[in-house]
Amino acid sequence: MDALNYLLRGGPIMYLLIPMSAIAIAVIIERFFYLNREKTGTERILSVLRKGSKGESEIVEIRRLLEEAQRAHLILGKILALFLDHKTASGDLEHLVEAEALIEEKGLKQRMWLLDTTITMAPLLGLLGTIMGIIGSFHVMSVSGLGKPAQITGGVAEALIATATGLVIAIVSLGFYNLLNTMIREIRNSIESSARLLFLLQDRLRLVPSGERMQTLSAERSPSTISRAATVAK
Repeated sequence: MDALNYLLRGGPIMYLLIPMSAIAIAVIIERFFYLNREKTGTERILSVLRKGSKGESEIVEIRRLLEEAQRAHLILGKILALFLDHKTASGDLEHLVEAEALIEEKGLKQRMWLLDTTITMAPLLGLLGTIMGIIGSFHVMSVSGLGKPAQITGGVAEALIATATGLVIAIVSLGFYNLLNTMIREIRNSIESSARLLFLLQDRLRLVPSGERMQTLSAERSPSTISRAATVAK
């Protein structure tokens, strides 16, 4: 509570800077966990696809992993689901993947503009608050002269709180903004690499039945099903 009271001594502009910092923190936390989830899932799929292209992974395992990514609503899962669609012609697939990637990329950059705005605006608001405080100090000087130096210098010192706060908000936001942009670039590169590998594996993937279809086939071939079929035949 003392820290909040100290910050509020920076003037009325602090009533803008403090909510702005709270919004920036909320965006940083939400984007970090979202992008980290996407990054982990994308790198896992890319690793399996690289092994599959070298013949080190079973094509059934790759298909199962892609279906899991689709059920988990990963961006890569939505894009790569096009490779499992038997209705999509091979000639149209490249254009569809490119269009879907552009659409889904917007989800990666969602709310990043708030951080960008905070980085630019916070120092300017802090500077504005300081100027307003200095104007107030000069007003005191014009009214009482130099007879109250403590009040004048104290007013200037409090006015500088706004500038310091604005700079701290901008510096912290800039660091996380660059971190999140780096994660976005890594996810985008992994998606592009995965799509290229899937173009090589698409024909083999489409020959593999889906997970639900494989469970149905397994059930049909189970011993109990076979014995019931034999009983019916008799």
